[in-house]
Amino acid sequence: QGDYRLFAADILLQLNALDSLPESKKFRNEATRALLDAVIYSEDSKMQLLSTFILSNIGGTYSWTGEPYTAAWLMKRGGLNSISHMNMIRNISWSDECLQDPGIDGWCCKIARRVIETGKATFCGLQEGLKSKNKSVSKACLVAIAWLSIEISKGPNSLKYSACEVLLDEIAQFLHPGLELEERLLACICIYNFSSGKGIHKLINFSEGVRESLRRLSHVTWMADELHKATYYLFSKSDQRISCVHTQTIEMHQSGSGSVTALIYHKGFLFSGYSDGSIKVWDVDDKLATLLWDIKEHKSAVTCFSLSETGDSVLSGSADKTIRIWQIVKGKVECAEVIKTKDSIKKLEAFSNMIFVITKGHKMKLLDSSRVSQSIFKGKGVKSMVAAQGKIYVGCIDSSIQELIVTSKREKEIRAPTRSWRIQNKPINSVLVYKDMLYSSTTHVEMSNIKDLRRNYEPQMSITAEKGSNIIAMGVVEDFIYLNRSSSANTLQVWLRRTQQKVGRLSAGSKITSLLTANDIVFCGTEAGVIKGWIPF
Repeated sequence: QGDYRLFAADILLQLNALDSLPESKKFRNEATRALLDAVIYSEDSKMQLLSTFILSNIGGTYSWTGEPYTAAWLMKRGGLNSISHMNMIRNISWSDECLQDPGIDGWCCKIARRVIETGKATFCGLQEGLKSKNKSVSKACLVAIAWLSIEISKGPNSLKYSACEVLLDEIAQFLHPGLELEERLLACICIYNFSSGKGIHKLINFSEGVRESLRRLSHVTWMADELHKATYYLFSKSDQRISCVHTQTIEMHQSGSGSVTALIYHKGFLFSGYSDGSIKVWDVDDKLATLLWDIKEHKSAVTCFSLSETGDSVLSGSADKTIRIWQIVKGKVECAEVIKTKDSIKKLEAFSNMIFVITKGHKMKLLDSSRVSQSIFKGKGVKSMVAAQGKIYVGCIDSSIQELIVTSKREKEIRAPTRSWRIQNKPINSVLVYKDMLYSSTTHVEMSNIKDLRRNYEPQMSITAEKGSNIIAMGVVEDFIYLNRSSSANTLQVWLRRTQQKVGRLSAGSKITSLLTANDIVFCGTEAGVIKGWIPF
């Protein structure tokens, strides 16, 4: 890869110098065609990889260590800003200075103008690359099309139509659930730029599956949301059907570690915590999962994970009364800090340089930057919490919901406990935020708009209770709400989010002990030490 970078840098310098030559356009076109010909006709896989690497990064940027960051820059430019979503992308440091460089746009457009001078031949060459069975080649061509599309969006409609005619169908295939989030977002960027202005009418040819994929991505970036809205109005609103069929795509099992007690994505890898104190790190690629690291530093069960606010590290809480902070450094997982506490940890959330903790005794603590502990919400038994929009929302044992404004440390009750002698208080087992909505679960699920919480707590949606059953865990995505109930601990109930209609269930095979929703995949960790993943197709 080092040779690739040197060759790419050399090409960049030569193209830049060609501006001063009388026949510069001719030379540029010949250089571009040479690269495209290598993609289409070369039987040498190394030459094909080299050519696509150059095409994908010649108009982009590199990290200070020399890693190609063009795809990362494109995704950030396209609206990717959620730390949880960023952490589904492999090997990217989102705080790298190259991603803050305002000069990349100008450079990208300058090089793009040179490359697309060859006209339709450029699109045809990249189309062949997208069809390649070599995943590295097809992904590199997708990156190249994404940065070229920035300049194409500014060009005449004839250029957009030409790009759409050749590339749109192939690009749309990268939107589908089950593919990596990076590929789906890059495809979204291409389609958004191709369909700008009058090119929006090209969306009329999208299949129902493509439109459904855009809807599921609409909460990830603003580009996906705009495309979803466009397709929504181009088609009859009654045509927006939801596929409720879930297909199991992955299953992971490592015997001897006990139950899977926590799950999280960090730097594109799946971290799983176990009841024996071990942490395993998996590379989940399509239907294949590879165990990369098996870490045994906690002395008791790993109970929870949380991402740091910057996303550069992941925190693990344990019954051994410690919090460990992990980082991936030079291809290895390293423990950067061990924080000792007086109580076993049940749940934690990192916010700025602070760590919020729920202890085994249902007390809530705040650890500041000096790791000094102080109690908050004194007198309340705390069961669950979530950090969102500068606040911590806390679910309590007495069925109340509390709010903490982090900057001022101001505490406020936004849902009072049930005060009827006929109704027993039920603990808020789970709270989470999705699309400015606060979801909470006890024996049933309630949803409220965060903006309305200042005035009063008035649920806008409720999923009715099952008699004698508590909701142990909950996950919310664009189309579905997943519920794990005490009465059926081995299964996940699947509900439509908008209509609150129960549409199915997923069997995990044994008691579910952890739950994670990520990139349309819902993961369950079980008491038997198995992790299963499903995707709605």
